[in-house]
Amino acid sequence: MIRLLIAEDEHLERKAIRFFINKLYQQEIKVVAEVSNGQEAIFQALENKVDLVLMDIKMPKVNGLEAAEKLKEKDPEMEIIILTAHSEFDYARKSIKIGVSDYLVKPYVEADFKEVVDNAIQKIRKQKKNNEKEKRMLEKIKNITPVLEKESILNIVYNTETSLADFLEHKKMLGIQGSKYFFLTINYADNSKINDSFYNSIKAKLKEIFAGVISYNGLINSIYLIIDNNLNSKINSQQYQELEKLIKTKTKNSSKSVYINNSDCSSDFSKISEIYNQTKNNTPDTQYSINNYPYQNEKKVFAKIIDKNKESAKKEFNEIYDYLLQVENCNLNKIKSFLRRFLVFLNRRLMEYYNEQQPFLEMQRLENEIKQINNLEGLQNYFEQLIDNLIADLDNNAKEKKVDIIETVKDYIRENYSKDISLDDVADYISFSKYYLSKLFKEVEGINYKDYLIKVRMEEAKKRLKKGDKIKVVAGEVGYSDRNYFSRAFKKYTGLSPGKFQ
Repeated sequence: MIRLLIAEDEHLERKAIRFFINKLYQQEIKVVAEVSNGQEAIFQALENKVDLVLMDIKMPKVNGLEAAEKLKEKDPEMEIIILTAHSEFDYARKSIKIGVSDYLVKPYVEADFKEVVDNAIQKIRKQKKNNEKEKRMLEKIKNITPVLEKESILNIVYNTETSLADFLEHKKMLGIQGSKYFFLTINYADNSKINDSFYNSIKAKLKEIFAGVISYNGLINSIYLIIDNNLNSKINSQQYQELEKLIKTKTKNSSKSVYINNSDCSSDFSKISEIYNQTKNNTPDTQYSINNYPYQNEKKVFAKIIDKNKESAKKEFNEIYDYLLQVENCNLNKIKSFLRRFLVFLNRRLMEYYNEQQPFLEMQRLENEIKQINNLEGLQNYFEQLIDNLIADLDNNAKEKKVDIIETVKDYIRENYSKDISLDDVADYISFSKYYLSKLFKEVEGINYKDYLIKVRMEEAKKRLKKGDKIKVVAGEVGYSDRNYFSRAFKKYTGLSPGKFQ
């Protein structure tokens, strides 16, 4: 239902308007308030979040035009129809300049009332539809940035071969400036997950201080990579010191022991994984210490899998396997037991990295298959094949993710091709850098952004011209203010001028 406010100081006029509304729009419009002065009109319109206002031009306290102007400043999407007498006609016509939808000259008949209100309803419906589309699009987009941040952090944590390239790529994608780096991590002594609301509150406060923050609330700690050209001075600032006190105060209220770790500041991004590892020196659980053999070697296997490097991943696994053969004296059951734990580790890390809520690996099936293996060579071959299959699946998932991002961009283009939208506009809209978006678009679509936009516009122009629409009208509707420029672009795209195409 469209929400309507009637602002008219004459009781009979309000009654007449309500009569027309009940007669013509009973199923479409709900009158949420009636007022008799401009001051009350402003308050009630904003309080009731109305879609449409029928506003008399002459009212006490604040006149209709002043009230309309203030409402349009507060809510540009609100539709306002001015009601005016013949003597005020020129005055009312000026109201269009402040964004008023239309005006009705008193005394008006039912047909005039319906025409003006119908036009307003059409605008409101179109705006609501666009808002819903934008809302759905933003829902898609808001899931992209956290994934990029998470991948950046986890590539650093696991020190993948591509961690440096991916970090610089993601930094560009996220539009983060700065060349000095610093890690802050927070974790409970029992390695339980940090509360999301606490994690987000710290991130918001860090963003108030530093130029860039890339973060992830991981399985065992919250990790914040802070990027800024003036790191040292900002870390020593009162604002940051107060934030550290706040973190300590909040964590004191928890029954769990909390560890807050800082790295050194560094301008050498090539050592970014080493910088992160400085925060692990005080980790109480040796399982996660940087020198623990099984954990670090398992991490290396996982890193090679994330790199989608089959041969290196299998090489790292075979080093673990050779180690197990020695320490377990080739005992098949003991080696199986260790490798089952390794699969649990791998599954958990894959769920974290790829943001999966359900187990990434079919653990029960793998368990049953491992039980059937009765020799050491077969067990080794089984895990090598498992790594091959896993990397193939991950490679397909990565391609699908890129396609999802570009599909979101294409949706935006299809909704806005009639406007003057540049690559910068789209990049800003989805919170990516222009550099990365251009590269990714070409990779997925095979053509650059500009050529795709032209394609969308020209295909729409072809449809409209076939329907018999005028060239000048079509040009404007597909984003060209200059008819001659549109004609040249159309001929270049189709080989025919718009006139001959018709």
